[in-house]
Amino acid sequence: MKNKETIVGWILIIALMLVFFFYQNKKFTEDQKLKKEQAKTEQIEKAKHVNAEQVISSTDSTHKDLSTASNIAALSKDTTAATAQLGAFAHAITGEEKLFVIENDFQKITLTSKGGQIKSVELKAYKTWDKKPLLLFTDKTNSLSYQLPIANNQVVDTKDLYFEPVGAPFVVTGDSSKTFALRVTAGDGKYFEQRFTLKGNSYMLNYDVSLVGLNTIIPGNANLIFVSWDNYLSVLEHNLQNERRYSALYLRDKAASVSHLSEDKESDSLRFDTPLEWISYKQQFFNTTLFSANGDFHAGMLKTHFSKDNSSYVKNYDAKFTIPYNNASNVNTYNFQYYIGPNSYNSLASINKDVESIIKLSPDFWMFSWIRYITRFIIWVFGWLSKVITNYGIIILIMTLILKLVLHPLTAKSIESSAKMKILAPELAALKEKYGEDQTRMGQEQMKLYSRAGVSPFGGCLPLLLQFPILMAMYYFFPVCIELRQQHFLWATDLSSYDSIVTFATTLPILNIDHISLFTILMTISSIGQAVMNNQMNAMGNQQPGMKYMPYFMPVLMMFLFNSFPAALTYYYLLQNLLGVGHQWVIQKFFIDDAKLRKQIEDNKKNPKQPSSWQKKLSDMQKQAEQRGKGGK
Repeated sequence: MKNKETIVGWILIIALMLVFFFYQNKKFTEDQKLKKEQAKTEQIEKAKHVNAEQVISSTDSTHKDLSTASNIAALSKDTTAATAQLGAFAHAITGEEKLFVIENDFQKITLTSKGGQIKSVELKAYKTWDKKPLLLFTDKTNSLSYQLPIANNQVVDTKDLYFEPVGAPFVVTGDSSKTFALRVTAGDGKYFEQRFTLKGNSYMLNYDVSLVGLNTIIPGNANLIFVSWDNYLSVLEHNLQNERRYSALYLRDKAASVSHLSEDKESDSLRFDTPLEWISYKQQFFNTTLFSANGDFHAGMLKTHFSKDNSSYVKNYDAKFTIPYNNASNVNTYNFQYYIGPNSYNSLASINKDVESIIKLSPDFWMFSWIRYITRFIIWVFGWLSKVITNYGIIILIMTLILKLVLHPLTAKSIESSAKMKILAPELAALKEKYGEDQTRMGQEQMKLYSRAGVSPFGGCLPLLLQFPILMAMYYFFPVCIELRQQHFLWATDLSSYDSIVTFATTLPILNIDHISLFTILMTISSIGQAVMNNQMNAMGNQQPGMKYMPYFMPVLMMFLFNSFPAALTYYYLLQNLLGVGHQWVIQKFFIDDAKLRKQIEDNKKNPKQPSSWQKKLSDMQKQAEQRGKGGK
């Protein structure tokens, strides 16, 4: 007869682990019909020009014809046609692209006269996985433009116009700040201007947009300006699959609610009709976030998509929305800000706009959402240790030791409980022999024995249950910890990626792996070794041969799940296992006295304590089950 408590315990633990890991790694197969529909939709989207009227419905019925793209090449040769379609902006459709660099301690930002926008941003403190300069985006992957309505239902897109500089490029350091602007004129002091103000020691870029005197050009019934922001995330990390897993388009509305588009679907979209405070194009370790000081991002559509077969980019983000326009005013100014930099939790939190929420610290699933508080505490401990220790492998070791010390009292209690269960093993075997296959009676007699002996059969589960949330928090912390990016430790060249020691030419079928990670192998071996040690001291495991193999199932499963995970994570789990085995051996060797425990059990039998409310409830449930069984007969 199998011990019901042990079986149920292992089933629950395995089920919980399976639900968690499969949920997080998105291993569930998507419905094939949905995939076909998405593919068909994507083909349609590629075949047609998506315009602001299609994207943002019912925002301004005045502008009916935003679907006609300007043929700039033709217009540049036909000044009459250019003037008819572009009005006062016709002179700006021709020109020579000029580049202007503004630079601070952290960024090198290149602006272009074509469209008056950012052409590229280099983050000076970072490199790509192959040690090249890290360009977070370029004009080939990023475009932000404004569609200005003018007379005769025509539209001017600022990305087609050539802007002129106002001021000079600059390099700024420390607390100083400087400003540079790009302006396109429309005659008689009228202009559209994009102004960039950069501080020396910040990743924030103040970005102001001004429309001056354009109320005489833009129709009087126009109360919105359409904005289009498109971005193809550049591949910056070695593991594209992981980079996609941790990339998503985030947003925050004026009600301070942060949400995001799907991380794993190849195509997802969101239509919004309430103003947004910011939109964030987030990837694994970096982000580009556009803020509006007044919540000026009105109704629109956000989209994300990628193709698993295309490795030239991570994901494509597309935002189309409107900003309010007051035609009664001669000047309309919009105060925006960019954050273009690393996903550093503390740095993002200091912005005080909840943008640190783009760093995922727990599952979206409500049952596990509270894990984020543990992850935040780990971030604090990690940050504190990194101020005095530069080797991140040593920091992870110290963190693991701290957790072991904190959990020591519970671990010692758990091992003591297992030792007591081992002492009771002969009596449990006698009960099994006496009651045979009568599971209900066997359970009742077991509970009586536990009650008389003062032993809890669940005493060994508490440390495991308490460690599980910590393991989950580490699961979220390490893959998004930018401090670990490109940090060496032992044979691992990058603690934020897997530590491959063998690479296969093609992906192995069934196993679905193209490499072998050494920390993962060592983690698996240590997990099996720990299971062997636990089985040797577990009386229930020795009584039930079939149950002895249950603890070996999870390590083998996790080996394949964790093979592509960051080396820091599998290194941490390896340390957990090794320190756990050592900790257990020390407690058994120096703190567990079998003779003393036997005497304690015998004393408890002579002076039995009243059963706990839990034991009474469990006993009543067993009696009710027995009565129902007899009634069924």
